[in-house]
Amino acid sequence: MRKTSTLSAGLGTVAALVLAIGLGGCAKNQTQMNGPSLYEQLGGQSGITTVVHAFLINVGKDHRINAAFAHANLAHLQAQMVAYIGEKSGGPQIYTGPDMYQAHKGMHITDAQWNAFVQDLGATLKQEKVPELAQSELLGILMPKKSEIVGH
Repeated sequence: MRKTSTLSAGLGTVAALVLAIGLGGCAKNQTQMNGPSLYEQLGGQSGITTVVHAFLINVGKDHRINAAFAHANLAHLQAQMVAYIGEKSGGPQIYTGPDMYQAHKGMHITDAQWNAFVQDLGATLKQEKVPELAQSELLGILMPKKSEIVGH
């Protein structure tokens, strides 16, 4: 019985991600036309830093992917993620790190690890009470990067 509920939860997550990807472009246009920018919805530098910090804590607890981060310089990783999300969400940050392909080359990230990463991010965004529209828009920005990250 537990396998069914796990499968259902997994399918629900996949459906939510598909919806988020589909809404990503629409949400961006709607946000730009009717309200605060994604950067503002995320809480600016402070809010993004809080989300990234909480996310890295959640990843550290996730046995599915925490080994991939075991030897990472977490302070550097956090700074890079804050800069990347800040820039991509319309903030003043400038991401100066490598492109996503180069940053993940040789890591051999699997689809399962990518899915765990995305699930942890979604859970963190909810945990930190990021508005749903902002969650969808951020996922819409990040999801296309999968092809640059997985399998290299």
